[in-house]
Amino acid sequence: MSSVAERIGVSKAELLDPTSSDAAVKQAHAETHVIQETKAYFKANGVNLDAFKQRERGNTAILIKNFSYGTKADDLSKLLEPFGQPSRLLMPPSGTIAIAEFARPDEAQKAFKGLAYRKLGDSILFLEKAPKDLFDANVSPQKPLPEAKAVSQGFSTADTFAADEQAEENIVTATLFVKNLNFSTTNQSLVEAFRPLDGFISARIKTKPDPKNPGQTLSMGFGFVDFKSNAQAQAALAVMNGYTLDRHSLVVRASHKGMDAAEERRREDTAKKIAARRTKIIIKNLPFQATKKDIRSLFGAYGQLRSVRVPQKFDRSARGFGFADFVSAREAENAMDALKNTHLLGRRLVLEFANEEAIDAEDEIKRIEKKVGEQLDRVKLQKLTGAGRKKFTVGAQDEES
Repeated sequence: MSSVAERIGVSKAELLDPTSSDAAVKQAHAETHVIQETKAYFKANGVNLDAFKQRERGNTAILIKNFSYGTKADDLSKLLEPFGQPSRLLMPPSGTIAIAEFARPDEAQKAFKGLAYRKLGDSILFLEKAPKDLFDANVSPQKPLPEAKAVSQGFSTADTFAADEQAEENIVTATLFVKNLNFSTTNQSLVEAFRPLDGFISARIKTKPDPKNPGQTLSMGFGFVDFKSNAQAQAALAVMNGYTLDRHSLVVRASHKGMDAAEERRREDTAKKIAARRTKIIIKNLPFQATKKDIRSLFGAYGQLRSVRVPQKFDRSARGFGFADFVSAREAENAMDALKNTHLLGRRLVLEFANEEAIDAEDEIKRIEKKVGEQLDRVKLQKLTGAGRKKFTVGAQDEES
C-alpha cells in the first residue's frame, strides 16, 4: 500500500481515507500502474512472463515477497550472499517483489531454506521457487527488450501486423512463406522443424486475437521462416516443401511480396474487422457499492467512453456487473490489457469483451441472466432430487401372511 500511495503522490492515510469519494478508484489506478511497471521492468530484464502461467518450478531462481516498502536490492543481496553469490537479482521500482537467480541449484536451495520466513525489518519474508525457464537467454539484463518476432503479443492486430511487415521487408530475399499449417501447431513446433537447417534465423506463425478468450491468440494457418541468405532459403525450400508437421503437409515457397501480401492482407482484414467491433467490455465481479461514476473514472483513463452501464435490480440494488463501451477498439484493448488484474473495493475485476452478436447492453444482460437462470435451475433440481433420497435396506420388507 505504501508503494501505491507514493505512485499517486498522497500519504498512506489519505489513500485509505474512508470518507474520500474516489479513494477506491485512486487505489485501482495506482495498483494498475504498479502492475504494468513491474511487468515492463521484468520483461526488459529478460523475464519470460508467460512462465508464471505454468506450474512446473525451476531449481535456480526464487521469488522473494512481502518485504517492507523501502527495502533496497543491496539489503536483499546481503541476505543472499551467505548462501552463494546471486548471478542475477531483480527488483522493480515499485519494490513489491524480487527475483534472485543462482548459478547452481544447491545454492538456490540453501537460500530458499535459510531465508524462508526470515524477519527483515518489520516484515516476514515469503519465498517461492520461481517457474522453470523463467529467463530468456537471448535478452541481456537491464536493457529494454526488443519486440519478439516469434511471438505476437496483445490485442492490437494493427501493431502486430505492421511490425511483422516491417521485419519481412528487411529480409524479403531470405524469407520463406509456409502455409497449410495445422491450427494447433505452435510457434515452437515450427521453429524446431526448421532450426536444423543451415542459415536458419527465426520462424513465426501469423496470429489473430481470439474473440472468445480475451488476451489469447489463434493461428491463421500460415507463417514465415527467415534465413541468412537467399541460397540457404532456397535449399530449405527444396527440403521442407511437403514436409509433414502435426499431420499437415507443409506448402513452402519463396516469399514474393506482392502475391503473399495479397493473401495475407485478406486474412488480416478479416481479423481487423472482428477486432474493430470489440469496443464494449463486460465488467464482472463488480462490487455492489461501485457506482457508474466509479466505473467511468476507472475506465475513462484509458480512452473516450461512449457509455457506461451498471444494471440494477427492481429494488435498485446492483447486479454485480457492468458495461464500459469505448469509442474505438484500440481504447477498449488498452483498458482490457491494463485493468485485467486490478481490484476495486477489494474485488478483482473480471473483464471480457461483450458478445459480438449483442446489439446493445440489454441483449447482453438478457444473455447473462439466461445463463445464470439455467445454473440456478440446475441447482434447484439437484436439491429436489437429492431431498427425496433416503437410506434403505433391500430385502428388509415385512411379509404379510
